[in-house]
Amino acid sequence: MGKTSILVKFEQIAKKNGCLVLRLSNYEGNVTTVTDLADYICTNLKREMMFNQKFASDIQKFKEYMASIKSTFSYGEFGVTVEKREREQMLQDLLRTRLLKLWKTMKVEYKACVILIDEGESIERIEGGLIFLREVFQRLASDAKYMLTIAGKLNFPEKMSESFSPLNRFFPCSTLKPFNKNEIEKYVRNQLKEVKGGIDKEALLYIAEKSEGHPYVLASMCFMVFDSLEDANKEINIHVIEKTKANMYSRLANDFFRPMLHPLTPKAKEVLISIASNIDGLTFKFSDAVRWSKLISHYVSPYMQEMMRKGILNKLERGKYQIFHGLFIDYVREYVKEATITPLE
Repeated sequence: MGKTSILVKFEQIAKKNGCLVLRLSNYEGNVTTVTDLADYICTNLKREMMFNQKFASDIQKFKEYMASIKSTFSYGEFGVTVEKREREQMLQDLLRTRLLKLWKTMKVEYKACVILIDEGESIERIEGGLIFLREVFQRLASDAKYMLTIAGKLNFPEKMSESFSPLNRFFPCSTLKPFNKNEIEKYVRNQLKEVKGGIDKEALLYIAEKSEGHPYVLASMCFMVFDSLEDANKEINIHVIEKTKANMYSRLANDFFRPMLHPLTPKAKEVLISIASNIDGLTFKFSDAVRWSKLISHYVSPYMQEMMRKGILNKLERGKYQIFHGLFIDYVREYVKEATITPLE
């Protein structure tokens, strides 16, 4: 289960327990400042309430009430003589006031309002975005029942690893880990149960080892294998896997690995190629990356950060990193061969 799937599950649980749910995603490019962020949250929350059936009994009265709550913000509201820091404080106060007003309408029908934000790294790139959200929702806590969950490839937990960090306290981070072998087996057998199929131990072990428990890779591999089965034969063995292997890896390359590799800047791509060409296993040290890329350490750091933002690298601890998947390393090595690129030696 990946982060988006978990947000879907959160939504199901919240609705089952009588909460209004607002899911936000695909906003990158439209939200670049804290003012945009305030607009986006308030506008979409009003829209969610407007189209919710629980408010349909007196819809005209409800529409008039909603129209009285402004959903857009502009610095013109603050006056031209206000300093930047004061404007931001006023923006926090305005958003908090409007969210509180919306809650007074919601609480008649709902126990709480749950806001689920995907692609949280986009908010992290907004100057002061996460701090803005913390200030708004922390002060709302005593007067309204809002819950805020952010999912994404976030860097702030590592940058602010101190336990006393205000952001880490307000947004306690849970890192998604790969499935273990038992979880992989449970997933595969549950999927096969729906079509009354089965799988032998050798084939299951292959899928477990090659997928490394990564949710997307596992689901993609299983889809290709299941799709290759004939109606008369619903049993998966290693021979079925062998027949499907080429298509399986081709799909992963086109749908998953290529979109991660190609958007990298040329220099970051060179550093990645030097790492993939020399690494043994998944983990390496920062000093290894410096040595393999033959660059000065402070030149390497920005490219490592770029790869972390793309989800290619995970930072395990200070100076120690991990490439997210072994099959991605194989893909990069094949890319080097096909493109006739000479890795740095």
